[in-house]
Amino acid sequence: MKKNVYQVLIGLLVFMTMGVYADTASQWRMPAGKTLSLSYRDTQHVLLAMGQGNQVLVSGKDSYLITAQGGQTMAVNMTEMGGALDMFSSLMMPGAEQMDRFKGAQVRFKKTGRQETIAGFSGDVYQMTVTTQRGVEQHEIVVSNHPDVVALQTIFLELGQRAAKVMPTNQLFETMNYFSRQAEQAHIGGVLRYGNDMVLQRLEKKKLPADAFMLPAGVTQVSLPTFQQ
Repeated sequence: MKKNVYQVLIGLLVFMTMGVYADTASQWRMPAGKTLSLSYRDTQHVLLAMGQGNQVLVSGKDSYLITAQGGQTMAVNMTEMGGALDMFSSLMMPGAEQMDRFKGAQVRFKKTGRQETIAGFSGDVYQMTVTTQRGVEQHEIVVSNHPDVVALQTIFLELGQRAAKVMPTNQLFETMNYFSRQAEQAHIGGVLRYGNDMVLQRLEKKKLPADAFMLPAGVTQVSLPTFQQ
């Protein structure tokens, strides 16, 4: 009897682990009718498609910014790109500090008591008050504690850490990453909706091609020059 119980428990554990790390695809609605797609296998295998051939790929320890121009697809290693940007900043603006929109911000969440169903997931609506050096901002977010939504947020945060240096002026990306981090730290769940700017449309487990998280065939890898201070 005990042996059967242990087998059932082990089976459930394996099933739950497979569920968290199974191939997953999501799609988000953006402003002006645009969409953003995020697919992942785990934190080391992620593909963010931003439209017009622009992608961010995480493949193991490597991360790439992929762009399509003039019928040619090019990929730049984001680690090299981030290092080059740091060097460029130190050469052109010695001693300058990048202004962080949310630097030193104070955040407060207030549960509204309302609920919304987004992409099939039931979520709680929160009022998010952000006090920055520029003033007070009010935002509304919808969050869910469903394991799939929380896992998706973990992927976004991992991607945000890798891409922050190469997309520092993308306000929507910066805001989404910051809101996700704050929701995680407040233990209120994964975000389904960021105001009206970014809303989850679809989140599903599906078998992705074996090469889904590899550089596309025919892509040209661009190496950035090394600068010396």
